[in-house]
Amino acid sequence: MPNLITFGATEYMDGALNLNVLSELFLRGSPSGQRGRPTRGRLLINNDLEEEDRERRRDCRELEAVDFTGCVSAVFVNAFTEFVNTHLLPPPESDSESEDDSNRRRGSPFEPLAFPGLQRLGMRGVKSILARSLGPFLLALPNLTHLDLSGTRVTPEILEVMGQSQTMRLKSLALARCIRLTGESIRHFLVDSPVTSELTELNLYGDMTYISPLQPNDLRDIVTLSPCFTSGDLAYLDLSSSPIDSSILLEFKPQLNMRSLGLSNILHLDLAAITTFVRDKAPNLEIMTLVNTSPELDCGIRLPSSDPRTASRQSTLALYNQLIRPLCHPPMSFSISSSGPPKPPATRVRVIELSTAMLGALGAGAGSWKIIRSKGGRGWYVDTAAAWVAEPGATSGSVLRRDLPVDHPYRIELCNLADSNGNVNSGVGWHARKMEVSYDSHDFFFPYVDISIFFSNKVLHGRGMFGREDGLYGAVSFAYQG
Repeated sequence: MPNLITFGATEYMDGALNLNVLSELFLRGSPSGQRGRPTRGRLLINNDLEEEDRERRRDCRELEAVDFTGCVSAVFVNAFTEFVNTHLLPPPESDSESEDDSNRRRGSPFEPLAFPGLQRLGMRGVKSILARSLGPFLLALPNLTHLDLSGTRVTPEILEVMGQSQTMRLKSLALARCIRLTGESIRHFLVDSPVTSELTELNLYGDMTYISPLQPNDLRDIVTLSPCFTSGDLAYLDLSSSPIDSSILLEFKPQLNMRSLGLSNILHLDLAAITTFVRDKAPNLEIMTLVNTSPELDCGIRLPSSDPRTASRQSTLALYNQLIRPLCHPPMSFSISSSGPPKPPATRVRVIELSTAMLGALGAGAGSWKIIRSKGGRGWYVDTAAAWVAEPGATSGSVLRRDLPVDHPYRIELCNLADSNGNVNSGVGWHARKMEVSYDSHDFFFPYVDISIFFSNKVLHGRGMFGREDGLYGAVSFAYQG
């Protein structure tokens, strides 16, 4: 397959990823640093075979994207370790090495391989790779733009060395549930390193089991000093389980490009503070996660209540009165003499991820708002009447409408998904925590997806899947034609 440029594996086939497979993947094209590499004592016939393989691989295109999500088998781990030891680390000194061999080795310094063509790497959940192998591998990728290290053994030392790169400029970074990282190491990587200065997607997700290592001072420095925050270019951000409060939210610069925001597992964050932030700092936000966040949405779970039904009812009222109405409904107008169209809602929020208890309290929803559950157990409260659609005669592409008629195909399919009660395709959902890196378009990698809808003999165009120049990409939604 000489034209292969992306490769994705899963935990179901990682037992086939042996050293030969990894060599075929990474030694394609012209990796730098091959000239003058030591033979490490191999027999001549092996060297001849390696030279033949090298000549064959030179005619292949270099990989641009690799995804090893969930690969933890012993076969893969051993092969990965051996590949790093063979190509990226200097050979160990042998006790039987002669003085002439030792002088020759010192005269020809070891050149580790580098893979400048690889730009997108997914290592999510690859928790069996030791840091001593993961670090050299990451440093051999000088031109990375998308990197997912969630759930790996990445260490502060690895981030420190990566942060010194003169060529790496990340667009997307995921460090969710990295238990060996410290708040200080993340702060330094985001605030002081040029590697993260151009980020538009940042995932620092933590849950109730693996709480974010960030301390309040670390988070405050990141929000106020890191270039990716001060630029206002972030489109996706997940700070779930971080020690964020209303004072830190007030220090955010305006985030006008933000489309998806994760604020789950923040127990004491007031709902009013979230509403104020979205309305004043991120009005173009469309998707947000509030699982186990805010005492107002507790439903009597953490805050004991004498009557659980009353607590659930109060949480439902708080969700509508303090969040949905201020952010998703047009402002009230009492003038009878004013002309012209009504003012639009203050924000674009149309999808809210909530806890299981909160979704249960909402019942069947209200009006156009319905509950849609994923195959994996997550659930969202979705405005089924809101979607990006192509307006007849519009010159600026699709527009966000909140008044789709009940017979609109998009709204019908969303209602069908709500009626499915989680018996849906595994790709259904919003604000995905896994970074997609294995596509063949540089503008196609957003770590969140919307619902894919297909009709026979009709066309649905995905908004944002092809990197619109106007920046309105957010989660993937569709404009109906036909």
